[in-house]
Amino acid sequence: MTTAEPPPTTIAIATVRRALPRTSTFVDVRSLVFWAGTAVTIYGLIAWLPLVAAGLRIQPATGVLSGIVWLLYGFVFLLVLYRMELFERRSPITVAGALAWGAFAAPGLAAVSAPAMHDLVAAVLPVDEAWISSFAAPLVEEPLKWLGIVALALIPGARLRSAADGLFYGAVVGLGFQVSESFMYSAVLSSDGTAATVWAMLLLRGVIGGLWNHPTFSAMSGAGVGYFFNASAGAWRRWGVLLGTLALAVVVHGFFNTPIVNSNAFVSSFVKGVPVLLLFLWVLRWAHLRERRTFAGLAAEVVPDDLVSPADFRLLSTRRVRQGLRREAGKRAGREAARTLKYLQGAQLSLLTATHEDGWDTPRTIELSEDVRLIQADLRELYDAAGVVNGPGLTREEPPVSSRRIRVQHWAETTRGRLETEGARQMVRSAATGATEKVTTGAIRIVRRRPVADAPPPALPAADERPALASPGDDHAPVTETLTLRRTPSAQEDGQDRER
Repeated sequence: MTTAEPPPTTIAIATVRRALPRTSTFVDVRSLVFWAGTAVTIYGLIAWLPLVAAGLRIQPATGVLSGIVWLLYGFVFLLVLYRMELFERRSPITVAGALAWGAFAAPGLAAVSAPAMHDLVAAVLPVDEAWISSFAAPLVEEPLKWLGIVALALIPGARLRSAADGLFYGAVVGLGFQVSESFMYSAVLSSDGTAATVWAMLLLRGVIGGLWNHPTFSAMSGAGVGYFFNASAGAWRRWGVLLGTLALAVVVHGFFNTPIVNSNAFVSSFVKGVPVLLLFLWVLRWAHLRERRTFAGLAAEVVPDDLVSPADFRLLSTRRVRQGLRREAGKRAGREAARTLKYLQGAQLSLLTATHEDGWDTPRTIELSEDVRLIQADLRELYDAAGVVNGPGLTREEPPVSSRRIRVQHWAETTRGRLETEGARQMVRSAATGATEKVTTGAIRIVRRRPVADAPPPALPAADERPALASPGDDHAPVTETLTLRRTPSAQEDGQDRER
C-alpha cells in the first residue's frame, strides 16, 4: 500500500479551492466548463456569421479591407498586452480561446439578447434613443464578456491565479470583442466603397478610442474575477470586489457611450476616455502590486535561495532592472554573457510562475529548477573566463561596506519589505501616524519646559526666616550650598572704576 503524495507547497492559500492543472492549456476534456464554453462559442459563431456575411456582401472590397485592417490591429494590440506583463508569458492556446470568446461568443449572444434589453430599458427609462442605447449595450455586453473570464478561472489548465491574470485575460476577451464589433461597423459604414471610411474608423475606434474601449472595460472586471478566485480575504470582500468591478465596467462603458460632448467624435472620445483610462491605470497598478508581493513571498518562503533568493527577485522585479543587469553583464563579460543572463532571468521567472500556478515540488518546477542550475553554471563559466568577479545575476556575498551604508541599506530593505507586505497606502498611513505622535510628544515637552512669562519672581525669605549657615566644625549642621550670580564687568567699566 502506497502513501498519498503530499500536496505541493504554495505561499498563498486561496479561499476557493480548485483542482490542480491537468493540462498545459485551457483545453481540458475532463472539465465540464471547457465543453460548455466551447458549445457557447460555437453557438455565438453561428449567430454572428450571418451578420459578417451581410457586411461583406454590401461592399466586398471595403469589407475585406476592414477585416485585414482590424486583424492586424488586434495582433499589434496583443503584442502590447504581452509587453505590459511583469513576469508571466501566457499559453498561446489559452490566449486564443479568450480571443475566440470575445470575438464570437459574446457578440453572437449580444446580437440575440441586445434587442430585449433595449426594450426593457426603454420601458423603464423614458429618455431619448441615444441614452437608451448607452444604457442597454453595457448591461448586455459586459456580463457576457465577464462570463468568459469566469469560465477560464474555473478551468484548471487556464491557470488564472491572480488579479493580474484576470486583468490580462479580461483585456484579451475585450480585444476580441472590439475587433469583431469594429469590423462590423467599418464594413457597414463603408458601404459606399470608399476606403477612407475604413481608415477613419481605425483612427477613431482603434488609435484614439483603443486606450479606453472594450479591452479596458473587460480588464477591470477581469481583475475582480482573478481576485475573487485567488484571494484569501473573507467572502464579503471577495464578492464585493467581484461584483463591484463588474458594475464598474458597466458604468464606465455606459459613460463612454453617453451622448455627452457629441459635437465632434474625436473630441468626445478623448474627453470621455481619459477618465476611463486613468481609472484603468489605477486598477492595473493595484493588480501588479499584488502580483509582485506574491512573487516576492514565493522567492522568500518557497523557492530555495540557490535558485531564486529574495535578493535575486529584487533584481527581477522590474523590466528596467533586468535590462540594466544585462547591459552591465555585456560590458564586463561580452555579448554571450548578456544573452546567457537573459536566459537565466527567463528561467527564474518561469520557475516562480510555475510555483505560483502549480505549487512547489511538481514535475514542472523540478524541470525548471534544473534549467536554472544549468544556466547558472554556464554564466559562471563565462564570468570566470572573462575574469569577472561577482558577475551580475548570480547570488554572491556582498563586500564589506561602511556602517553608514549598512544603515542606509537596512532602511531601504525595511522600506521595500514593508511596501511588498503592507502596500504603499498602509505604509504612508503608519508613517503619518508615527510622525504625528512624535510631533505631539515634542510639543508637550516644550510646553512643560517653557517658563511662564507673566509669573512673578519667587519672593526671598525674611532675614529671621533664613537658615543659619553651618560652622565648619559642626558635623551635624546641615550643609547648604549658596550660588551667587554676578555680572562680569567689561573692560571699559573696569577702566572707569580705576579712574574714580
